[in-house]
Amino acid sequence: MTDLERDIVKLEEELAQTEMRVDVDALEQIYADDIMVTAPIGICVDKPAVMTEIRSAAEKATVGRYDKDDLKVRAFGDTAVASYRIRAEAVFEGMEIKRELCVTNVWMKRGGRWQIVARHTASLPSD
Repeated sequence: MTDLERDIVKLEEELAQTEMRVDVDALEQIYADDIMVTAPIGICVDKPAVMTEIRSAAEKATVGRYDKDDLKVRAFGDTAVASYRIRAEAVFEGMEIKRELCVTNVWMKRGGRWQIVARHTASLPSD
């Protein structure tokens, strides 16, 4: 693994902690203003739509489990791709939610700082 790939692994670990805490301000900085996100239901959304969902989750959700595994990273200069699985459990407005997802993040270094510029999330079949 290259030094750059190790850096992305560290960023992905920090991202997992940030997402588990539903830290709106930190995610605002991690996600690029021009991010493209493909949601599990197959729609492509922009940053304002993503941040609206995150703010709602911050107000109404409690994350109980957020396990990230099978992380793979490939680096290409100022761009890197990370792919992994997430097993998440949360309570949202009193309803228990369990999800298993496959996520791919495209990180790009701009102005000396890494941000996610694209994300694709797919739902995996439940057990």
